[in-house]
Amino acid sequence: MTAPLRTKRSTSKMIVYGVLALLALSLTGFGVRSIGHGGTQPVATVGTEKVTVDIYAQALRSQLAALSRRVGQNITLAQARSFGLDRQVLSQVVAAAALDGETTHIGLSIGDAQVRDKLLANRAFQGLTGKFDETTYKEALKRANLKPAQYDAILRKESARTLLQTGIVGGIKPADTYALILLKYAAETRDFDWAPVTSDMLPSPTRAPTDGEIAKQYKDNPKAYTSPETRKITYISLTPDMVMATIKPDEKALHDLYDSLSEKYHIPARRDVDRLVFPTEAEAQAAIDSIKSGAKTFADVVKARGLAIKDVSLGRVSADNLTDAAAKLVFGLKEPGVVGPAASNLGPAIYRINAIIAGKDTSFEAARPELVKQLTADKARGVIDDSIGKIDDLLAGGATLEEVADQTAMKLAHVDYVKGAETGLLATPEFTKAAEAAKPGDFPEITTAADGSIFALRLEKIVPPALIPLAKVRERVIKDWTRAETRKRVVALANAKKAALAAGKSFAELGLSPVSETGLRRDVGVKNAPRALVGAVFALPEKGGVTVVEGSDSVAVARLKAIHPFDPTTAANKTLIKNVNARYAQDIGSDLFDEYARALEDKAGVTINQALINAVQAQIP
Repeated sequence: MTAPLRTKRSTSKMIVYGVLALLALSLTGFGVRSIGHGGTQPVATVGTEKVTVDIYAQALRSQLAALSRRVGQNITLAQARSFGLDRQVLSQVVAAAALDGETTHIGLSIGDAQVRDKLLANRAFQGLTGKFDETTYKEALKRANLKPAQYDAILRKESARTLLQTGIVGGIKPADTYALILLKYAAETRDFDWAPVTSDMLPSPTRAPTDGEIAKQYKDNPKAYTSPETRKITYISLTPDMVMATIKPDEKALHDLYDSLSEKYHIPARRDVDRLVFPTEAEAQAAIDSIKSGAKTFADVVKARGLAIKDVSLGRVSADNLTDAAAKLVFGLKEPGVVGPAASNLGPAIYRINAIIAGKDTSFEAARPELVKQLTADKARGVIDDSIGKIDDLLAGGATLEEVADQTAMKLAHVDYVKGAETGLLATPEFTKAAEAAKPGDFPEITTAADGSIFALRLEKIVPPALIPLAKVRERVIKDWTRAETRKRVVALANAKKAALAAGKSFAELGLSPVSETGLRRDVGVKNAPRALVGAVFALPEKGGVTVVEGSDSVAVARLKAIHPFDPTTAANKTLIKNVNARYAQDIGSDLFDEYARALEDKAGVTINQALINAVQAQIP
C-alpha cells in the first residue's frame, strides 16, 4: 500500500532527531531486539531506503517508554495509540528514511575521524574513569545486538542528517522586530490600586420585590425554573457492598493475605542516596576528606569527575540494596550528609544521603479492616459473577424485575432519574448510558458496572421538562431577584466611586481599602479580585485612568498609577530579546525542515506495509 504520511510531527519539532537520538542512545540499556525472524523486513520503504521492523519497533518502544516516564506510570501501546503515538513514530522514521535517501543522493557524509570522535564522546561507552572503555563499548553493542560496523553506520547517518539540517535551517536569523513587538506587549508592567466594592457598603439593604417584579423575574428566566427531563425507572441491583455484608471472612485467609502483602505493610527504612564510585580507596578517601574539610562540596567532586548528579543518583534505597559496609554507614547517619568511603559492587565509593525516610510496620490488627474489605470484595465479585447466569435465565424466561428480586439476592428500587443528579451506582457510566438509552417496553437486560455491580432496569415513563408553577418556586424567584437587584446596586455604587476617583478623590476618602499591585504583567492574576481586573487595567490608555470590573461574584474599582514599557536597552532585556529570537528561529526552522522532509517523502514515494506494522504492534504490550 502506498500512502503519503501527513501526521503532524509535533512531538518533536525537529522531526526525526528525537527518534534517531533515541535509537543511538538505546545502547545505554534498551537493546534492539529483532521481532521474530523478520527484523530486517521493511515496514516502510521511502524511495530506495527501508525502515526495517527493528528500527520501527525500537523507535516505538523508546517513545512509549518516554511517554510513560513523562506521565509517571506505565502506558500500554493501546493507550498510547489513543494519542496517535504509533502514527507519530511511523511518520518520524519515514522522514528519517527520506533524509537518509537525500544525504546519499547528494553525497553528504562524515569521515572516519569524526565517527571516532563521536564514538569516544558517547557517555554510554565510558568507564569509571570517565573515558572511553572498550569493554563497556563491546558489552553495550552486544546487548543491543549490533556489530561495530552497524553502529558506525548509525553514527554516520545521524551525523549526515545533522549536517543536512544545519544547511537547511542554519541561516535563519530573524530581525529584532518580532521580539520587540512581542515583548512590548507581553513584558510591559503596570502599577495600580484596586479595591472591592461589596454589598455591605450599600446605604441600605435591598428592598423586597413587588408581585410584579417577582412575576417579571419568573417570566424573563424560564430556564431557571424549568424542571429537567425525568425518567421514572424501576431497577434491580446487586453490588459488592451488598454481598460483602453477608460474607464472614476466614481468619486464616486474612492472615495469608496479610503475609502476601508484606511489602505493603512492612516498609523498611530507606534513604535517598547519591553514590560516587572511585577507581581506588585512596581517591575515595581524598574526596571525602575534601568534602568534610569544606574545601569542596559533593557536587564539586561529582563535577570534577565529568559527571552530573543524575549520573550518580541511586534514588531511594533500603539497606538490602547496599553492601553491608555501605549500609552500615548510610543507615547509621541520623540526618542528611556525606559518608564513606565504603565498598560497593563497583568499587570504593562515597555516599551522599539527601533524605531519610523512616520505615513503617503495620500490625495485622491495624491492617485487618482493609484486609477484610479486600478479601470479601474479591469473594463478593465472585458471588455476583456466579449469579448472573441464573438472573439472565429468569429474565429470558419472562420474569419481571419484581419477580427476579423475589427469587434472588437482587434488590428492587424505583428512582426518578435526572441525568447528573444521581450518586452511587446510578451515577456510573454504565447505569447512565442504560438509563438514557432505555425506551418504554424495552426488555430488561443484566449490565455489569466497572465496580462489579450488576443491574437491570425498566423505563416506566418519561416526564418531559416543564415550567414549574410560580407558587412552587416563589421563594427561589425572590432570592434570584434580590441577588440581581443587589448586584445592580453594587455596580452603580462602584461607578459612582469610579467617578469620584477620576475626579481626584482618594480610596480612603471614599471608604475603600485599596490593595496596591506593583510591576504586574498582563498575564498575572490578582488574588481575590475579579478575573478580568488585570486585563481591564491594561486597557486603560494612560496613568490616572479608572475602571470598574465585574466578576462572576465580585465587583472592583481600580486606578492606574504607572505604566512601565518594555525597555530593550537593559542587559537583561537584551538577553531576553536574544532568547525570543532564538526560539522564533528554532520554530521557523522546525517548520521549514518539516516541510522539506515532507517534500523529500513526496519525491521519493512512500510505501507502507500495514500488515507488518500491525504484527510489530501486536508484540508490544
